[in-house]
Amino acid sequence: MNEIKSRSASSSWRSLFAVFIVIAGIIYGHYTLPRLKHNFYQEELSYDVTSYYLYLPMTFIYNDPGIRNKAIVDSLFVKYKPSPTFYQAFELENGNRVLNYTCGFAYAYAPFFFAAHYWAGKHNYLQDGFSFPYQIFIGIGVLFYVLVGWFFLRKVLLRYLGDIVTAVVLLITAFGTNYYSEAINNYLQPHAMLFSAYSLLLYCLMKWHDSPKKRYLITGGLVMGWMILSRPSEIVCLILPLLWNVYDKQSFHAKIKLIRNHISHVWLLLICGIAVFIPQFIYWYKLTGTPVFFSYQHTEGFDFAKPHILNVLFSFKKSLLVYTPLWIFTIIGLFRLRKYNKDLQPAIVLYAVVNFYLLSSWAAWWNGGSFGMRYFTESYAVMALPLGYLLKDIGTRNILLRGITLLSVSFFVFLNLFQTWQFTHWIIPDDRMTYAYYKKIFLNTKVSDEDRKLMEVQRSFAAEDFFTNDTAYTRYTLASFNFDNPILPTLIESRLDTAHHHSGIRSFELDTARKFSPKFKIPYFKLIKAEKDHVWLRVSLYYFSSGDIKMDPASIIICMPHKKYNLKYRGFDFEKQPYVAGQWNRVVADYMTPFPYNEKDNFDIYVWYRGNGAPVYIDDFKIDVYDPK
Repeated sequence: MNEIKSRSASSSWRSLFAVFIVIAGIIYGHYTLPRLKHNFYQEELSYDVTSYYLYLPMTFIYNDPGIRNKAIVDSLFVKYKPSPTFYQAFELENGNRVLNYTCGFAYAYAPFFFAAHYWAGKHNYLQDGFSFPYQIFIGIGVLFYVLVGWFFLRKVLLRYLGDIVTAVVLLITAFGTNYYSEAINNYLQPHAMLFSAYSLLLYCLMKWHDSPKKRYLITGGLVMGWMILSRPSEIVCLILPLLWNVYDKQSFHAKIKLIRNHISHVWLLLICGIAVFIPQFIYWYKLTGTPVFFSYQHTEGFDFAKPHILNVLFSFKKSLLVYTPLWIFTIIGLFRLRKYNKDLQPAIVLYAVVNFYLLSSWAAWWNGGSFGMRYFTESYAVMALPLGYLLKDIGTRNILLRGITLLSVSFFVFLNLFQTWQFTHWIIPDDRMTYAYYKKIFLNTKVSDEDRKLMEVQRSFAAEDFFTNDTAYTRYTLASFNFDNPILPTLIESRLDTAHHHSGIRSFELDTARKFSPKFKIPYFKLIKAEKDHVWLRVSLYYFSSGDIKMDPASIIICMPHKKYNLKYRGFDFEKQPYVAGQWNRVVADYMTPFPYNEKDNFDIYVWYRGNGAPVYIDDFKIDVYDPK
């Protein structure tokens, strides 16, 4: 028996060696990052990661999980600057603030958070949750999660593909896809960690179906529960255990019999999967009064009726086939699964189709700031199987096809590594790519300022836009209202006031009975020309307040609603601009249009009265458009 094990181990050295190459490549890529060289573990807990992470410091350091004392967060944002604005939570009417994202990744960060907290106290660092020890301990800890997944994926692939094909699949999955960028650069984001979780889940499913033992379904239940809690779209992972080894009527009955014979294992899986959610339920209950709360209500949402399939596949802004062309082989591999492994074909194909549809339906289909389509990264663990079977199939074909495949795969791996280098050296932008700029920088190591003008316009994440180069634009007036001859059908005659007016004979009154002015609406496609990517809006008006505008304030509101989500909602407060009490004052709001979720979405422009006392009168409402020359 020992001799057999020894022979098996020695015959699979290639795939083990491949794992160590992958690990070495990730470590090297991570520690040679320009951003890490310039700012060594100082900005790891930033942007979305801040929302995943804040559960820990707000609960265990500040004893304020509801962030009722916003001054704590404000001081941390001033000192560490994790993002330009505090968008990671939203305030409830009861004064609590609920974090946008669930606490799953906080579980992963927790061991390293507590170690960092202890170490910070021992070595005279601030125990505030964001000082250097927290950044480096959590960073290195998560890197461990990222690396360990490859050992489990290797075991799965060895079971089905053999040593040589497994080694090849491991190498090209790591270095030929945008996984590499996620693993070395965005590793604290969900996707590289979830890749490891899928690898562990596949291993547990394989082992349990081969030899049912409780530990495999206990682990599988914890992993699936954690994945779904951490990122609810990972509910698609349930397809894998449900259809594993099910491909026809006979195998279905065999699966039912297996489950009945080991029903206690299934109960343990369910209990473990649900148990993962309990801390989240407690958190929501304490903050909102209900154990189940939809914290994603301030996110973009899904366009299930109109998924962005073509953009997800082919767009130069971001897409699978442009930035991870190796995916072509994965897609073809799905069609070869039945020949080589009919047991797994339904589970993997259905998972791939549902996952693609789900992620293609996300309104912000370009996946935010990343290299390529980062939302798909975790699925590469599952898709390694059809990729491997395709390579196995090609290995049996003629030398010409094998040669073409070898050249194609080699080029795609080279291209991915080169473009990852471009991305980490700020040549490929986070989300501003255009076809013209892509052509200009293709396989180039340098880029000029003139070249960068071919990118989409630089959009700010800050709370306020500053329009300073109006000479580069052509101005025209889109709308102008002085309320003397109202043309908006939503104007209410009783709200038109003749006692106060800046020009003409009437103004529009806002008070506690009427807090919102009529909305001016215009669709994106009518405002921005097809060859342009933005315009600036300058909204101005005059207002008069008989009271104190600081006590009874108002704001110009500009946003772009998409279903229930307001894209780039901005409020321009009257009281924050210069004014003279008792006189008519002018307010100006500058607004750069965002990249749209749907070009048919409207921009909404209106005034919101935020006071409870003295009314505010508005007049000479004007919208100017600045179109790039």
